[in-house]
Amino acid sequence: MNSGTFDGGLLNLASWTGNVILPTLAVLILAMAIFKYAHREPGERYIAGAMAALCVSGLVRLAEAFVGTSSGADQYYQAILNLANWVGNVILPVYAGIEVVRAVVGFRYYDPQKPYADMWMRHVMTAGACLSVSALIRLLEYFIAQGTAGVGVQG
Repeated sequence: MNSGTFDGGLLNLASWTGNVILPTLAVLILAMAIFKYAHREPGERYIAGAMAALCVSGLVRLAEAFVGTSSGADQYYQAILNLANWVGNVILPVYAGIEVVRAVVGFRYYDPQKPYADMWMRHVMTAGACLSVSALIRLLEYFIAQGTAGVGVQG
């Protein structure tokens, strides 16, 4: 695709939005959550906003990767492979990082006498589960790449 065409401009705009603007916005929103935490105000909505910005960034980049794949019968295989790469390499580790931030923010409310005192631990467990699933996806990708190395399917 020529970068001087309208289609090339839209592709560059989507790439710029997904790679630069939305992750930067997510970092600024997380900075606002830390600021609210420092002033003993609830910051859960900011963490949810940062997660939404990163999810939209991932979806924009996923759509960009889907458009850039080959055509024909190989297109569906490449789309599923791109989806697995994005879930395992981007979405789950980023969500694990957000859950660690939520655990740190939630630790402020820790009181052993309250029934909701272990909510911060739930965020830590969620982060660990996300990283475990991400590692399993990477391991499966490795085994699939090793199994199809001489068959003609490229991954």
